[in-house]
Amino acid sequence: MKKNLTAIGTSLGFIIDKPIADLYNLDRNTVIELTPKEDGLNIRFIKEPTSSSNDDEVLNAAQDINKRYGKMMKNLAK
Repeated sequence: MKKNLTAIGTSLGFIIDKPIADLYNLDRNTVIELTPKEDGLNIRFIKEPTSSSNDDEVLNAAQDINKRYGKMMKNLAK
């Protein structure tokens, strides 16, 4: 696949087409690593693991909400 470079400020970039992005599960938060090679660049997508501390914070917040508002939520669900 051939792509043209696009000016982005004083830098250059290219667009990754949606089918390719979907194939590799890429989104705007995906980190890439560029490695120079003799005949071009190697592009590697880095999947950073989600922080377990963030998961713990979300779980703790959900438990707190359930303690505070659980009875009200059950009544609203009726």
